[in-house]
Amino acid sequence: MYRQILIPTDGSGPSEAAVKAGLELAKSLGAEATLLYVMEPVIPRILIGPESIPYYPELARDLEAAGRKALERAEEFARYLGVPAKSELKEGSPAQVIAEEADRYDLVVMGTHGRTGLDRLLLGSVTQRVLQKSPKPVLVVRGT
Repeated sequence: MYRQILIPTDGSGPSEAAVKAGLELAKSLGAEATLLYVMEPVIPRILIGPESIPYYPELARDLEAAGRKALERAEEFARYLGVPAKSELKEGSPAQVIAEEADRYDLVVMGTHGRTGLDRLLLGSVTQRVLQKSPKPVLVVRGT
């Protein structure tokens, strides 16, 4: 069945709901979990180099700190449940990185904001893109 579960998080409400659901599922199955935070590049490197923006190092540190904080919250819940979990912080396009990482797992559990219409068109959906690209099953948890 599912022995290795990938649980991406971005620290949002829907993502936190997915972390809880994914870790509870892992506990009930006796599975191991990997918690993943993907930092999107701040600046497309093709257009402009990081050295061109004076506040780039601070911005990059802040984004990394936010990722580590989201992972720490998820790790705390894993410890509380007694679920073996490891954390990974990666950089890249979130949907692409998650879909690539999914190949090493039996299941991906992730949240969705449930946006529709113009919001979805303008903001996009990482979850939808992962559903389209993932070689493995994806359990989608609707956030509140």
